[in-house]
Amino acid sequence: MKGTLGIKIRRDNAKKLLELQLTRGTKPEKVNDRTTNKMTPLTDADKNRIKHEIDKLNQPKNKIAGQ
Repeated sequence: MKGTLGIKIRRDNAKKLLELQLTRGTKPEKVNDRTTNKMTPLTDADKNRIKHEIDKLNQPKNKIAGQ
């Protein structure tokens, strides 16, 4: 996929994954910089980060009002 369609698809997929992680309330555990299958609960900081990332995906840089 090239161009804006590919970017839109990647953003939509990333947003879906983040929303799923937020509703599930868990994230994969990392051990020695490797992701494992064990899930750990999200912290408040994780929840805030995910919400912020979803907001960014909903408003791409070139579509922010005032710019």
